[in-house]
Amino acid sequence: MGFILASPTTKKVIVLLLVAITVLNIIAAAFLYLDIQTMQAPETVVTMDLVELTADEAVLSTSLWIKNPNSFSFSFRNLTVRTITDKGDVISTLFLDNGDIPGHTNTTFHHTSPVHFNTTLPTQLTSTMTGTIGVTFLGIIQKTLPVKFTMITSLNTITNQFTLPSIHLDGNFSDITQEGVNFTGIIDITNPYTFPIVVDDLIMTMNTDTGLSIGSLQIEGATIAAKTNQQLTSSGRILLKVLDAKKLIMNLSGGLTVYVAGLKQTLNLSFESSIIVPRIENLLTGPPMDSSLTGVYQFTLHGFVETIAFEVINPNKIAFLAKDIVVNIYRIDRNNSRLIGNGTLEEGIIAPQATTVLHGQVRIPYSQLVIPFKERVLPNRLQVIMRANVTIPGLNQTLWVGMVAYQDIRKPR
Repeated sequence: MGFILASPTTKKVIVLLLVAITVLNIIAAAFLYLDIQTMQAPETVVTMDLVELTADEAVLSTSLWIKNPNSFSFSFRNLTVRTITDKGDVISTLFLDNGDIPGHTNTTFHHTSPVHFNTTLPTQLTSTMTGTIGVTFLGIIQKTLPVKFTMITSLNTITNQFTLPSIHLDGNFSDITQEGVNFTGIIDITNPYTFPIVVDDLIMTMNTDTGLSIGSLQIEGATIAAKTNQQLTSSGRILLKVLDAKKLIMNLSGGLTVYVAGLKQTLNLSFESSIIVPRIENLLTGPPMDSSLTGVYQFTLHGFVETIAFEVINPNKIAFLAKDIVVNIYRIDRNNSRLIGNGTLEEGIIAPQATTVLHGQVRIPYSQLVIPFKERVLPNRLQVIMRANVTIPGLNQTLWVGMVAYQDIRKPR
C-alpha cells in the first residue's frame, strides 16, 4: 500500500482553510462571549392554588413557568422552590431535575403536595426559588448566575372561599293560646363544600313588617357533613300581635366554623327571610264554634220589642271577643222584604270551652208593620240578620260572623 503526497499547492489550500475556520470560530466565539457576558436572567412565574380541600388537609398545586429570553440555551442546576407560611412553617418543597432550556423558549413545571395548616389559616404564603443557571461553550467560555426569586401570595382569596352555606328559613304557626301563638322555626342548611362545617349559637329573632318585636328562638347547633343537607328546628311561643301583621321577618344569627386542612376558621352567620302570616281562622284546628240566634218579642204601647239572644258554644281553649254586633229586622210578605228595625247587641267575651249568650233589644214601631197597598197589618214572618266581628282580645284582626233567623208573628191575645 502506498501513500499519495499532497502537492505544495494543496497543502497551502488546506492550511488556508484551517486558518479561516479558526478565525471564524474565534470571531463567533468572541461574539458569543460578548453575548454571554450580557446574558439576561430568565423570566419566572410561580402560581399556587389550594385544591381538594378536606377537613384534614389540602393539596397545594405549584406551577413554575421559566422563559429563556436569550438567543442561546442555558442550563439550570439545583433549582428548588420552597413555600413557607407567614409563621415560618415550610409547607411545600419542589426540587427540579437539572436540564436545559433552548434560546427564546419557555417551559413549565408542575408539582402537587399535601399541606396541613396548624390551627389557623396563614395570611400569606412566600415561595422562594433558588439555584443556578449558566452556559458553557467549547468547555472554555462559561458564565453562571445565581437564581433567587421570591413571590408572596395572599391567602385572602382562599379565606373568601369560606362563604356562608346555602340557608333557607321557614316557619310554621300552630295552636293559638291566650298567651301567644306556638311557632316552629325551620332552618335548612346545605353544605356545598368537601369539608364539614359547624353552626352554633344560633338565635332567630322575629319582627313584624311594622317593626314590632314578637319573640325569639334559640336553635341547637349541629355539624353539617360535607356535601349534605340538614334541617334544624326549634319551637316556642311568640306574641299574639303577630297575627295583625302581613309578614313575619326572621333574622338568623350565630357562628359558622369551618374545619379545613387542619385549620379552624370562624365566620359570623347572618341571614334574613320572611313568611306570610296566616289568618286566625286558619289556625283554629279544633271543632268550629256553634251558634244560634233567637228572638222573643212582646207588644208594648208604642210598638213591639224584639229581645235578641246570640248564643255561642266555644270548644276552643282560647277566649274570643265579639264586638260590633249589628241586628237588622225585615218583615217578609210573600216574596217581598222591607227593613223595619235595627239595633245592636252588647259586646262581650266568648268564654273558652263554655257557652256564652249575648243579649240586645230592637224596638219596632207599629207604624213599620203597616205597609202601603193595603197589605195585612202583620207580616207573614220576620227575618233577623245579625253581623258581628269576632276576634281574640288584643288583636285588630277579626272574623266576620253572620247569622239569619226567621220568626212567625202571632197576634197578641
